[in-house]
Amino acid sequence: MKIDAIEAVIVDVPTKRPIQMSITTVHQQSYVLVRVLADGLVGVGEGGSVGGPVWSAECAETIKIIVEQYLAPHLVGTDAFNISTALQTMGRAVTGNASAKSAVETALLDLKARALGVSISELLGGRLRSSIPIAWTLASGDTQRDIDSAVEMIERGRHNRFKVKLGFRSPRDDLAHMEALANSLGSKAFLRVDVNQAWDEHVASVYIPMLEALGVELIEQPVAREDTRALKRLSDANRVAIMADESLSTLASAFNLARDRSVDVFSLKLCNMGGVYATQKVAIVAEASGIASYGGTMLDSTIGTSVALQLYSTVPSLPFGCELLGPFVLADTLSQEPLEIIDYELQVPVGSGHGMTLDEDKVRKYARKS
Repeated sequence: MKIDAIEAVIVDVPTKRPIQMSITTVHQQSYVLVRVLADGLVGVGEGGSVGGPVWSAECAETIKIIVEQYLAPHLVGTDAFNISTALQTMGRAVTGNASAKSAVETALLDLKARALGVSISELLGGRLRSSIPIAWTLASGDTQRDIDSAVEMIERGRHNRFKVKLGFRSPRDDLAHMEALANSLGSKAFLRVDVNQAWDEHVASVYIPMLEALGVELIEQPVAREDTRALKRLSDANRVAIMADESLSTLASAFNLARDRSVDVFSLKLCNMGGVYATQKVAIVAEASGIASYGGTMLDSTIGTSVALQLYSTVPSLPFGCELLGPFVLADTLSQEPLEIIDYELQVPVGSGHGMTLDEDKVRKYARKS
């Protein structure tokens, strides 16, 4: 089966509410939807970046250009089923650009799985779970609003794990915010925080023990991505789990973090790591090193989220679950099928491929016109 064409389109989908991070405030998410066409079949993948280039070196505009002008010409006419060769071809054609490569790879996996009538997880060896506990991000910037949101989520049976965005206030105000949350939620919730690189090592060394005393179970990327030595010192000095996010993007970075035991947890992200197979390798490094894996997100739509679920369902251990909340913070969905949360766990889609069907009307509605 030969690849006949590869298409890419940018869609801009608004969020239900602003998402406040230390580096930016997200009001809409931009995705690049990639279609791979072969013998009348279509596979769909997705690439994106949280907040665009403020978070990473890629954005929707660069992803689209890389796919259309630098990857597609090398792949059209080649074997759609030989994904290993496609990955090598993309690696030779383009340096970096992990999200663009991920979008093409996931489209190829979707195509192959649909042609064979199986799910992507079956191509990866088979799922070990049919659902994954899902955390909700509290990032409104307002303490009482975050408390009210958490209480509502607990009562509805949707979320009892909450990741709180820190770093856009002063550390002292962040601590007061967390104290209020911990006092209000008590034992009804699990709390973790994401600092998004906002602290230096000194500030982190002062406030991490205080957060641990409040019952915080996980602290994500407290210092700058390049300061892996600080991550190690903080991990060594504290009992609370420290997770690498921005510091982790390649297999080499995973090896270096694991070799030095710089962190306790790896945040897995397909677009950040270059696709399903690259992320699977990072998870294997984590497993071999005694480091926990976590199902991270780039605020993916239902398409990207479903691909991630297919992979995360095969990872042997996910002690902190996942945070694949992208489809639930968007004002609209790009697929005909919804994703479901039952008893605080996100259900892994069934069916062939990644399990989602594009809603073409929605794609046209949100497609960027210029």
